[in-house]
Amino acid sequence: MSGVLASTAAAVGIIDKAVGIAKKLADDGGELDRATLKLELANLMTELASVKMEVVTTQVLLFEAEQKNKKLEEQLKDKHSFSFAKGVYWKEGDDVAFCPKCFETDQKRVHTIFRDYKIVGFSRIEQQNWYCRVCDTTYEITN
Repeated sequence: MSGVLASTAAAVGIIDKAVGIAKKLADDGGELDRATLKLELANLMTELASVKMEVVTTQVLLFEAEQKNKKLEEQLKDKHSFSFAKGVYWKEGDDVAFCPKCFETDQKRVHTIFRDYKIVGFSRIEQQNWYCRVCDTTYEITN
C-alpha cells in the first residue's frame, strides 16, 4: 500500500507544479512573448503527462492490492471451512479426510485414501486408516 501512497503523493506534487505553470500563464499571459508562452505550455503538457503516468501507476497498484485482498479473503474463507478431528482435517460437506501434514506444511488440500489395512514393513495388518499418497503418511482412525 506504500506504493499507492507514494504514487499518489508524486501525482499531487506534479499537479501542484502544473497548476503553478497554469497560474503563471494566466497572470502573465499578456506580458509573455510567444517563445516563452510556447515553452511554458510545453512544460505544462510535460507535467500533465507525468501526472497521467502517476495516475496509471496508482491504478495498477490499487488493482494489484485489490486482487491480493480478494485472494486473502478467499483463503481465509476456505480455512474456516476446515476443522481438525480424529487426527485429520475435514471440510464441511466432505466425507473424505484431508492430510494434516500436507495441509499444515505446504498449505495443500490433499484428500487421503481410506484403507482397511496398514503396511508395516513387509506385512499387511488389518487396521482402518487414512493414507496420503502425496506425502506417504498413514493416519490411524481413532474413535
